[in-house]
Amino acid sequence: MREYITLPNLVTSGSLTAGFLSMLLIFDNDILAAAGLIALAAIFDVIDGPIARRKGTDDAFGTNLDSLADLISFGAAPAFALYVGSLHNLPVVGLAACLGFFLCGAWRLARFSLCKNPLYFVGCPIPFAGVLVAILAGLRPYPFLALPVIFALSALMVGTLPFPTLSGWRNFKELCHSVVQDRQRAN
Repeated sequence: MREYITLPNLVTSGSLTAGFLSMLLIFDNDILAAAGLIALAAIFDVIDGPIARRKGTDDAFGTNLDSLADLISFGAAPAFALYVGSLHNLPVVGLAACLGFFLCGAWRLARFSLCKNPLYFVGCPIPFAGVLVAILAGLRPYPFLALPVIFALSALMVGTLPFPTLSGWRNFKELCHSVVQDRQRAN
């Protein structure tokens, strides 16, 4: 295992740790602090990839570790936070909505490596969806306000709507051309 102890993998482990600790805070009903840790996980998630590419250590182990960290920090933890913070008032529907979000996030992550384009993601990235759900959970909304949000984000994660990467935003014209070409190939 020693060869896998690299700076990028340690940063990814920071994201995983923040997600795990956020779940402990959710058990204590401290949803706002848990949302803060999920936001911290997002910061780690943003920087681990560029560090790996800069150091030339982007490998299958780091990629898999990142997906596991994303599933915990942006799938399980936010879904659990929203359930405890709001949707527990609708036990069956709330549980189904949170479980659906978690599963859609897992499916999104499983599809990620199959649909790579440097200009856009296919479907909403789970870190973005997870942070939004964590913020929503921290606000403790009325359950009937939370349900449409979690349903929409779940659908966006498994949908095929393109979401631009940072490179895509910088090269917007190329992004549009790439999306059109990929759609034509799919048909």
